Amino acid sequence: MDVNTKRVAVIGAGVSGLVAIKSCLEEGLEPVCFERHDQPGGLWYYTSEPRPGQVAALYRSIITNQSKELLGFSDFRFSKEDPLYPGHEQVYEYLKEYMNVFDLEKYIKYNRRVVKVSPSEDHHVSGKWTVQVHNTESDDVETDTFDGVMMCSGGFGDIYIPKIPGMKDFKGTTLHANLYREPSPYRGKRVIVVGASHTAGELSCELGRHQCAKVYMSVRNGTIVVSRLTKSGLPYGMTVTSRAALTSVSGWRDRFDAEHFVSGGGHPTDRFGLKAKDPTKPISVMVNGDMQTCIAAGQVTVIPEISKFTTNGVILSDGRVLDDIDVVIFATGYTIDYKTLEGIQMFDRNGVLTLYKYIVPVDLEHPSLVIVGALETFIPSTWNTLELQAQWGARVLNGRLRLPNKNKMKSDIYSRPTLTNHYKVLECTLYQDELARDIGLLPSVWKLLFTDPRLAYAYFFGPAVGPWYRLQGSASWNGARDAILNTWENTLYPLNPTPKPRETWKSFIWRNKRDVLIISMIGFGLIVASQRCQVS
Repeated sequence: MDVNTKRVAVIGAGVSGLVAIKSCLEEGLEPVCFERHDQPGGLWYYTSEPRPGQVAALYRSIITNQSKELLGFSDFRFSKEDPLYPGHEQVYEYLKEYMNVFDLEKYIKYNRRVVKVSPSEDHHVSGKWTVQVHNTESDDVETDTFDGVMMCSGGFGDIYIPKIPGMKDFKGTTLHANLYREPSPYRGKRVIVVGASHTAGELSCELGRHQCAKVYMSVRNGTIVVSRLTKSGLPYGMTVTSRAALTSVSGWRDRFDAEHFVSGGGHPTDRFGLKAKDPTKPISVMVNGDMQTCIAAGQVTVIPEISKFTTNGVILSDGRVLDDIDVVIFATGYTIDYKTLEGIQMFDRNGVLTLYKYIVPVDLEHPSLVIVGALETFIPSTWNTLELQAQWGARVLNGRLRLPNKNKMKSDIYSRPTLTNHYKVLECTLYQDELARDIGLLPSVWKLLFTDPRLAYAYFFGPAVGPWYRLQGSASWNGARDAILNTWENTLYPLNPTPKPRETWKSFIWRNKRDVLIISMIGFGLIVASQRCQVS
């Protein structure tokens, strides 16, 4: 690359790191990626034992919470033969193929643990950063200076285990869920799983089905259980969070919320001990299709939070005592912590994460540091959000995207859902559109309405998949339109691979006549309004 090309340190080669490398290349930056392990993939690099320094980890039976069409990158899709909800093996192979197709691996240095990222000596003038790295193979410490830094090591900074009185005196085993891999070590044991989100539900069900003597799931304030599939057998995220649903067009939002989302597959949560005890406090969301059945079958028993440990059991918040407990697994998540960043203020005095648009630390002297993936869990499409954050951040680093002043950035931070150091789930479709709009990647739906009405229909009523952000811009993809229109076909193919006749334009209009009528009325109204403006 040219000697004047800005060099950017990319910290981590997981999902965030891979899209950051690619985004840097698309924006004319030179990425140098440091990965502490010997393979890419981050969280999705599964090993049967924890790797040195690993925080977040997978269990063997995990499948994705998001369907493959929502999960896949904007210009590199899962194949139609892949499962609707892939397991970690398929996800890892997909990530390696993505890396190979776009030739990203040559920018990655493996077995490099970043020790410290700090402002360079002339940072106040240049905005550069000094990165200190430990080569775990040679045991050498390497230091280099970069024009910019993209932190892509994930929002899982450290495990979170609540402090409960008496835990040190408990004679059984306590562990965080990041150490759990499979149920066999727990057969015949009495187990409590603490937590109310995805991992807690999956582990409770898996342990309950595999001959544990007893499995309890300790829930603090209830949870909304969401099946991966709606009643009609479709991926919930692809229906609930269409743009029409999110903007309440014709009541779609209310209909989907009532029928598919809150109901959790048609099983009211209060019948299963999962209803929120205090609706004013935060309530978790759990993606799980088996929870109600496991509770009904006696394989999992829901209990309130633990108020105290005894030597051989626990005392619950309602006063009940459970004795002879062998294992307590804390599926209680992680904290956001970027320990390697030196001298960077990430939180305000109230512990609120101060990242402009969840990406740029607001108090930087120069906008030469961006965070990709401080929030690891966006619904319905985590990876598309990370990709857009990386593209947005690369535009900031190369100077093509100018940031507002600090007062405006701070005002923006506190106008959004505020975040603390405990990671949180956020709905992302409108946030993705916002980032894409900032960097010119969001197509004009009004233009589509007249030039490509079928695509306009898909924009309103179809899933908010990644290829929408590859229709235009310097890194556009010729296959984006076909990928959007084939979304449902690729989604449902592995369920029934029998070839189906290609739908005609006439049959498409008839099948969706109500929605087409709505769009036609909107378009007609725009034409009339524009003509009136011209006359006046």
